[in-house]
Amino acid sequence: MCMDFGRLKDIAGVDFALPEEDPYSQMVLRNHPNFVGNFDFRLGAPAWSCAAWKGKIYPEKSNPATFLHYYAEHFDTIELNSTHYGIPKLETLSKWKSTVSDDFRFCPKMLQNVSHRKRLNNVQSEVDEFTDAMRTFEHKLGYTWLQMPPDFDTQERKSLFKFLEKYPIDIPLALELRHNSWFNDKEVLDELSTIMTERSQAMIITDVAGRKDVLHMRLTTPAIIIRFVGNELSPTDYSRVDDWLKRLARFKAQGLQEVYFFAHQPEDILCPEIGNHIGRKSEIEYNWKFTYPILREKVEQRALF
Repeated sequence: MCMDFGRLKDIAGVDFALPEEDPYSQMVLRNHPNFVGNFDFRLGAPAWSCAAWKGKIYPEKSNPATFLHYYAEHFDTIELNSTHYGIPKLETLSKWKSTVSDDFRFCPKMLQNVSHRKRLNNVQSEVDEFTDAMRTFEHKLGYTWLQMPPDFDTQERKSLFKFLEKYPIDIPLALELRHNSWFNDKEVLDELSTIMTERSQAMIITDVAGRKDVLHMRLTTPAIIIRFVGNELSPTDYSRVDDWLKRLARFKAQGLQEVYFFAHQPEDILCPEIGNHIGRKSEIEYNWKFTYPILREKVEQRALF
């Protein structure tokens, strides 16, 4: 699935430096000190359906029915976009769950009808149906992804606050906001963050060339969900990843307990390459262990760390 939000054709001159850490986030992490080393680093992509990954992380002769199996041998989470358009049959969810290991986490995206069409209003029955279905994943359920449309601004904050307060607390929720008003109004952002912190709901951070406001550094839980959008394996993709790993190491020292890092590339084709760099660098420099190797031996040399 290609992600066009915030993407630029020409990245020359873009300052990719990460913003300074957010004092609110530091407060959240201080309240969850990671003294026992409770830290999970999960690495995923936007889909498992990319046939171009044959010879990279899929066998050359594999068929689409086996892609999830091979995907889960190399990544341990997935940005599950298909649920944005409809709730799969329970039999399908059960099949997906049985295909992956116990360490794998599905991160399903909330129904488009809830987030975009109804804009969180009068959606209780749909949310109940959705969350009941996602419970099929049991312990393999990660964060549900609530992505709001680009024009959803702070004028609609009451709808968002009400939705968050009523959302089932047993279903982990992560919120992606795309309108800049949320990041320009500190009072509203703090009010939103307080609600989310009280309910252990996480904020999604998007790192994309054309939208520096959504690279906000606001953590509301000791978990961080990062949507990293690369630029066809530009040298800046690798330096940006390296900067993220340094930042995450600092967050870990402050109390961070969980990372979901989703690696996007144009048309998804190059996700395994940047994933390979993330996985190897994380293990070699930071000793963050992964259950599986990221890539098979047949991979372009430029992807190797």
